[in-house]
Amino acid sequence: MADDTRGPYQNVYLQECELINTLINMIITDLKDLELAFKGELTMTAAMEDLMENIYLNKICAEWAKKSWMTTRGLGSWLDNLKQRLELLNLWKDDPTTINKSVCFLNRLYKPNSFLTAIKQVCAQKTGQGLNKLYV
Repeated sequence: MADDTRGPYQNVYLQECELINTLINMIITDLKDLELAFKGELTMTAAMEDLMENIYLNKICAEWAKKSWMTTRGLGSWLDNLKQRLELLNLWKDDPTTINKSVCFLNRLYKPNSFLTAIKQVCAQKTGQGLNKLYV
């Protein structure tokens, strides 16, 4: 889909997918590297040792936290929340041009303000009002 045919909701959806995919790819790579190190196929690095320690302590490692949403959760709860966020995006993928009931979970978005701005944009387009005159 070309950028000029995307609507506000589609832009937010794609942005959310990009952010979560970056995080998931990082997690997968780090865990695969850690597994290879356990097998003796890679040299264990300080970053891998840090990751192991954080997993043991039920903490999110610093590198994952940089690509994550703001949170104070432990690792287990954070992973459950990651799953919930993926479920939200999977429900939304069926029709990213509209608001569906699943998107009402604003706390499962990386950038909920982007979604609220998209609502304002769609409303402004439908009513002919200026975007700066609408409030969410």
